[in-house]
Amino acid sequence: MRSNGKKNSLPNTDLYKPGREERVTMSIGKRHVEWLAVALFLAVIGLVYQQAATSMAEQGIASGGPYDNAAAYPKTIAAVLALLTAIQALLQILRARKTKAETGVPLGQLARPASLVLIFAAYLAALGIAGYHIATPIMLAALMMLCGIRRPLAIVVPAVLISLGLSYVFEAWLKIVLPGGLLHLNIAW
Repeated sequence: MRSNGKKNSLPNTDLYKPGREERVTMSIGKRHVEWLAVALFLAVIGLVYQQAATSMAEQGIASGGPYDNAAAYPKTIAAVLALLTAIQALLQILRARKTKAETGVPLGQLARPASLVLIFAAYLAALGIAGYHIATPIMLAALMMLCGIRRPLAIVVPAVLISLGLSYVFEAWLKIVLPGGLLHLNIAW
């Protein structure tokens, strides 16, 4: 290109062509992703036991037999999760000894799992404010949309029915009071 008879000072056009830049894809090792998942599960397990020892104990609902103890169910689920996490960690250790080459996972592929974690974190934060009966159908709808469901009826109906079904099981059968939120919304089954 020439402008007013002067040579343009752009780089050599034979070497540099706009739009032909190399794309650098950031990736993280598969082993690192697996260990991050183990760390996340260990954090959840620790949080469950911490809540059972502090918050639930202060409220007087973390003592007694399994039917009178509101902390029994979460602690049981956390114990099962701890067992499965230990098995996963052991498998990762054994697999690491056998394989030497590690394939990377592009960070873009971690968007959906990260969104899943964020949806659950937002749900847990919203439980105390909105309550179970408002937060759970919204969380389930968000999960369905994350999985690719787009028809409103296919999202709303299962989200509400699953939420009500779980509410019935916990409140009517297991006699566990679910969070009512600031509006204290609870269904008298």
